[in-house]
Amino acid sequence: MTRRILQNKVQRACLLAACCVWLMCFGALAQRAPVGRIVGHIDGISRDGDHYFLLGWACQQGQSKSINVQLFGMKTSNGMTTDGPLFAETADLYSEPGVAEVCRDHEDGKHRFILTLPYGYGPESKPTVHGIRVVEGIPNDLIAGSGQSQPMRALDAPYAMIPRLSGSYRALTHPGVFVTAEELRDVASRIDRQGSYSGQRFSLLAKQIKQDLASPTDWDVTYSGPLPGVYEYVFSYEPQDQHDAETRVALTIPQGAKAPAGAAVVASRLALYAALLKAGVKAPSGSPGSDESVALAKRILLAWADRGFRDSNGHFLELGAFTRDGHGRPNSMLGLTLGRGIIYSVHAQDLLEWLGALNTDEIRRLNAFHGAIFELVRQSENVLYAGVGFPYSDCSRATNLATNAMVGMLATARLLNDESKVKAVLFGADPVAPVLDPWTHLFDRLIYGQSDGPVPGCVNNHESDSESSLEHHHDYQTQRAAPGEIADRFRNAEPGKGIGYPMFTLERLFDAAELMRIAGFDPYGYRGAHGQSIEMAIEYYACFAKGAGFYKTVTLENSSSCADAAQYYGKVVNGVDRMLLIGADRFPANNAITRLEPEAQKAAGTGAFYTDAILFGKWRD
Repeated sequence: MTRRILQNKVQRACLLAACCVWLMCFGALAQRAPVGRIVGHIDGISRDGDHYFLLGWACQQGQSKSINVQLFGMKTSNGMTTDGPLFAETADLYSEPGVAEVCRDHEDGKHRFILTLPYGYGPESKPTVHGIRVVEGIPNDLIAGSGQSQPMRALDAPYAMIPRLSGSYRALTHPGVFVTAEELRDVASRIDRQGSYSGQRFSLLAKQIKQDLASPTDWDVTYSGPLPGVYEYVFSYEPQDQHDAETRVALTIPQGAKAPAGAAVVASRLALYAALLKAGVKAPSGSPGSDESVALAKRILLAWADRGFRDSNGHFLELGAFTRDGHGRPNSMLGLTLGRGIIYSVHAQDLLEWLGALNTDEIRRLNAFHGAIFELVRQSENVLYAGVGFPYSDCSRATNLATNAMVGMLATARLLNDESKVKAVLFGADPVAPVLDPWTHLFDRLIYGQSDGPVPGCVNNHESDSESSLEHHHDYQTQRAAPGEIADRFRNAEPGKGIGYPMFTLERLFDAAELMRIAGFDPYGYRGAHGQSIEMAIEYYACFAKGAGFYKTVTLENSSSCADAAQYYGKVVNGVDRMLLIGADRFPANNAITRLEPEAQKAAGTGAFYTDAILFGKWRD
């Protein structure tokens, strides 16, 4: 018995020793395990308008982190043509399970890329792409397909599963883009109620219309040059008087005349005023008539339809006509520049058609104009999604840049009553009108939901709050995010932008939601992959409005109870008032929103955007 026990002890000791030796060997092997190599593949080239994209995937095996890919090609410098690096982007787009398997990535990393090729590069250019390692020990290697002619393929991008948006398309009847005839009549009835809030706001609108009609602005002036900023100040954005001198240099304006500012915004305001009069509003004594407003709105719209955005032959400009980046790639900023304005010219045309103010030829010219802008915005937005050349490309996709482009595309497609284009903007997957970042995909990243946070790599400051971030870096983002926060938190340059920029994004989400609601969809009931919603977003920012107050500064003392508040210390509660009014109208059972209506009404009747035509009347009296 003793001998058997001794044998068992010896056996266990030997087994333990063997295990130790095996683990030591395994550890040594793990330490000497080769670093994963660069793998990838160029899948083909896609054409979109006047430019091309290169599609593919690349990774470092065993690494979940996205790698950079560098495009090489022929370039000319000082009269000599050589083969060298053109630019680099990150292969950080969603990749399907098959790619993850080859990459040996078990953490759901993103490894696809879409590169916007410089002008002059197409199917026969035989581009080469190098993958740039994220872990040292292996070379930065070429990926498969480099240096070869590439097949043409449809422009698209794979996506993770996104919750379905309910509803089905409802054909357009004018007005039917941002407002319906029934809604106009309802607003008119509220305006005519003595002492009503709507009546007060209409009086302010009528006063502004009187000023518009008396203005020395030369509304026949348009622009067709290469500078996106001129379109922004002249066509898209009204409160830009400080840019009068620079826009006059780019335009031909008679002496004594004022340069146009926000022509599309003014046209929409004029058309709304005339539409409200038709809907039954009894205008205050001395207010302008409908005919004057209609005439000026038409004059502005037709001037741009006939002479704006045109080349010397009278053709609408293509994307390549606009000032490009230093690598010869198409401009990625037109979506913001034009999207923020084209929604107003669409609104104006929609209302003028309801008023019967446009004949068949005028409608044709305006439709051609808006159809051309749809293409410019769509193509520019695809360039933005493919990479904008910023250090934080993936972060830059989910900001007001993309949101303005998305609403601009939705509005023009809806005005043209083009169901296929509306669905392309909402859902993507349309080879005729490819939209790489459709609404459902963009929405899921614009508003943070439960257990959500900034995109990895987007946190470029690690301080606990924005006031202690290095030199108030304009790209400041925190490491955490609260449900309902807007992802567009990049702007830390001044106090008015920390909340003002997210509210700009939220306003465009409301604009899109109104359009979608009228078109037959249910954006207000929609929930993203993390449960996020428009209601959640407005409720989040209502906390700062309650704590600090509208247009007051957020501090530890007044807002510490708000989730993730530290990042907003020192920022102004800018623009929340207007969003709270429509939020209360659309979510009347949410007390966190509705309890602030009286204060929001007072604040929303002043400022640069109090006569905004798209959301006018979308409040409760």
